Amino acid sequence: MLQIYILRAVPPFLGLVSRISLSANKSTKIWLKTLFQAALLAPRALLQHLSNITKKRVVIARMSVGITLRCTLFCDKCAAHVPDYPNHAHMPREDLLADMRFLLSSIDYIYDMNLSGGEALLHPNLDEVIRLLGESDKVGDVNITTNGTVIPSEQVLSALLAANATVKISRYDPALQPNVEQLKAILKEHGIPYIHELGTFWYDSGDFSQPLEGSAKRRFRICTNQLCVPYWDGKIHLCAGSIYFQHKHPEKSARDDIDLRTVSPEEFRAQFRALRKKSVVSACEYCAGFTYNSHKVPPAEQRARPVKGESE
Repeated sequence: MLQIYILRAVPPFLGLVSRISLSANKSTKIWLKTLFQAALLAPRALLQHLSNITKKRVVIARMSVGITLRCTLFCDKCAAHVPDYPNHAHMPREDLLADMRFLLSSIDYIYDMNLSGGEALLHPNLDEVIRLLGESDKVGDVNITTNGTVIPSEQVLSALLAANATVKISRYDPALQPNVEQLKAILKEHGIPYIHELGTFWYDSGDFSQPLEGSAKRRFRICTNQLCVPYWDGKIHLCAGSIYFQHKHPEKSARDDIDLRTVSPEEFRAQFRALRKKSVVSACEYCAGFTYNSHKVPPAEQRARPVKGESE
């Protein structure tokens, strides 16, 4: 709990952890490299934090930008609840790029920016999004999460290289990832860094159908999901569970998000500061969370897909 509090309260530390984890996973001497990098960079992260406070900067340690609900897999217990949505669509190009430009005009810095889905590599305008983020001096590290089933286009590969982005490949049953070795070979050939994550288990956050027993505030305090600020469809939330909760129970959703399309940059900054001070969000009453005592399940177990037309 203390670790989560520190990482949330000191954004540069969480940005540092994200950078180290990306770098260390490319090395065979993971722990030695991680410890060395932490000792070397921690003082700088602390100075950055003090500077952010002094200058009243609005910074985000880690952000996940959901760009599509389309996916090549249909995973049970998906953290984004993709199979539970009735429609699986891409974020429209114009909306996505406009939202990102507004966000970058409204904040001072984002230490770690992740593009996700669904399967992010399916989005037809992914290369434009990567270039926009990679060219911004307000974004530190850019990375993209993929399930390893899609081979990126030359345009996307070029954009990844230009942004010095890292590709995070989820690790599932090899039967679900027939193209993963080809993907890794192509990324290596183009000089694009990647990590093939461990993928030992997933957390089961529940189906959000009814309130859970126990303290919602305590679940929030110990939940690692709060460490990543998610974006979806024009809104910034405090955790990924909040996005699905608003879809599932729109009538019960409190003001747990910021609508980028209805505020000015100054209003966004004020609302973001207020959002980050919340000790709980409405979704926590229904969400089992991502905590040390959450139920663990095997990754990427597949559901039977609905009849064609029901989910598209």
